Amino acid sequence: MSEELGTLERALEATLFAAEEPMTVEALAAHLGGLEPADVRAALSSLQGHYIARGIHLVERASRWHFETAPDLAHLLRREKEQVRR
Repeated sequence: MSEELGTLERALEATLFAAEEPMTVEALAAHLGGLEPADVRAALSSLQGHYIARGIHLVERASRWHFETAPDLAHLLRREKEQVRR
């Protein structure tokens, strides 16, 4: 991986981690200083491959990118609701 791509991946990772909402490629490119969307897409694809076997995944839904818990671990984050019996 080139140093430039690695730097872009790190910037995307940090941006998406801190983002309150999923972000489009265009929004990410603009946020990171007017980058080419094609470069952002390539870096997202590479970063997505890095996370495929991890506890979180980088996913694209409705043209917006975000991190989410790996499906096989989602049960660890569910909170059981206590039922009040009368």
